[in-house]
Amino acid sequence: MTETRTNGHDPAVIVDRGYRHYEGRRTGRRGAVRAIVREGFRRVLGLRRKAKHKLFPWILISIALAAVVMLVTITWVSSTAGNPAGADDQIPRYGGFFDFVSVVALVFAGYAGPQLLIPDRTRGVLNVYFSRPLTVQDYLLAKSGAYAAVILSFWLAPQLLLHLGYAALSSEGFLSYLGQNTDILWKVPLAALAYFTLHASLVFLISSFVNRVGGAAAAFLGGLFGLNLIALFFNEATSAPGARWTALLAFEQHPRYIRDWIFGFESSLIPAQAGFGPGTSLTVVIGLAAACAALIVWRYRRLT
Repeated sequence: MTETRTNGHDPAVIVDRGYRHYEGRRTGRRGAVRAIVREGFRRVLGLRRKAKHKLFPWILISIALAAVVMLVTITWVSSTAGNPAGADDQIPRYGGFFDFVSVVALVFAGYAGPQLLIPDRTRGVLNVYFSRPLTVQDYLLAKSGAYAAVILSFWLAPQLLLHLGYAALSSEGFLSYLGQNTDILWKVPLAALAYFTLHASLVFLISSFVNRVGGAAAAFLGGLFGLNLIALFFNEATSAPGARWTALLAFEQHPRYIRDWIFGFESSLIPAQAGFGPGTSLTVVIGLAAACAALIVWRYRRLT
């Protein structure tokens, strides 16, 4: 219905468009959580965003994949050269690959966490999220899910390609190599989970309190390496009573110590030098994750 009235002023047009009920599927809390996970995954990787948002994450991903290509190429060259004595021992395998790309992975972790949390808070989007049937725990679990999808893929996808590359070059045959190395199917994911747990805990905690993406990433990376230096100094340059306990502050080294334990490596990391076992590093990672989770939930409850 359209009605036009004129009373000496400009005519006003009233248009009745009618009211329509929403007839689509109502997904509730689960649908909202899935939507946040998808949106977070796309945001970190720059999908459906301008090219400048794609540049940095895909450069890091390309570096990780290039490392796989380089290792497989070195292995192939070594095999065609008749496997010189000791050549295979110099080529990083699955456990060594974690160290090979650890710096790139740390930078990627420092980039992804702030991208997921900070823009929602600084742009006032939190009120929109919590106007839906979402709790603080739902929101944070969804963001953690998006972070896990990105970061675990960053660790596991190159490892899978490395595994297939080594199998293709194996003199024993592709299927035979896969059958003889089935332990990789649980060792690599467990080691990646240790890295993910520690990185996610710290970067989410920092991103919950810092309001700038670059500042949060710098605080995450600077804090990890700064604590490493403190732990190294107190364990090597001083004999003060109780100095060995500062080794537990070397947070960046705890996932690596757990990795060494999983793969059966002899570890020379700071916690090992201080006389702590891998079980202590596992306790630190789990305890730190629990403490960070409690602080993050407390922070977001105050914001809502």
